[in-house]
Amino acid sequence: MSSNVKSFVLWSIATFLFFEFAVDGWGKLNGEGMNSLIGWGYSCSLIGIIGFFEMVSASGLLFPKIRKLAAFFIVTLTLMSTYIHIVQQDVLGLLINVMNIGLAAMVLWYSSERSHVPLN
Repeated sequence: MSSNVKSFVLWSIATFLFFEFAVDGWGKLNGEGMNSLIGWGYSCSLIGIIGFFEMVSASGLLFPKIRKLAAFFIVTLTLMSTYIHIVQQDVLGLLINVMNIGLAAMVLWYSSERSHVPLN
């Protein structure tokens, strides 16, 4: 894969994840969309903390020097969210989390120095 295509794919995925996690994090901080989490028994302060970390991690995806760390935090947050969706038997949320883990793993891979398979 040429470096231009690799760069385009990386920025496309990072931008998609940025918007997804920034909007979701802002919603948690703003109090919108917390009904299901509160209904499942999670505290408002925990939801706010998660929203804050989602926004910080999403913002980190836009800076190449910290992109790998941000993608790692997104994978960590999404794994915790996956557990919640499994416990609550929320299949749609679980599928979205699996997709996000895959996309964040692609960001980690394409941000790596070894993002190609050597031919020899």
